[in-house]
Amino acid sequence: MASDITVLDASLVVKAILPNPELQACQAVLARLKDTPLVAPALWVYEITTAFTKAVHFAQITGEEGRVAIRQVLALGVQVVMPDETQSLLAYAWTLKLNRGAAYDSFYLAIAEALEADLWTADQRLYRSLESLNLEWLHWTGEQD
Repeated sequence: MASDITVLDASLVVKAILPNPELQACQAVLARLKDTPLVAPALWVYEITTAFTKAVHFAQITGEEGRVAIRQVLALGVQVVMPDETQSLLAYAWTLKLNRGAAYDSFYLAIAEALEADLWTADQRLYRSLESLNLEWLHWTGEQD
């Protein structure tokens, strides 16, 4: 897209820290984006906090590792965008297009669309659900394989 801003899905940053098969691919994307202005919907903060809390709850990481992970992710300097009427209506439209009952992923799409920005995700399900639309601005960490 025309913008130099990138929308960053929570799935990507979480998978760049927690042990998982996509760890290196997600870290590589973050390294590529290190000098790019990053944005995300306000729910991004809730999603990352929840992901690391779950990881502690299920003994994937320690409590201290969870605190460090949250600080590490917040240090990326991602600008959190508060929802407004335009974003909400765009997210609503994306949710209907995706035939989903929840709009969480759609807020990432709405911000990317509104800002004419690239969107990077590690959410293969989201990416696959939109693949047929050939959205040049939608990127999945698996593209790098």
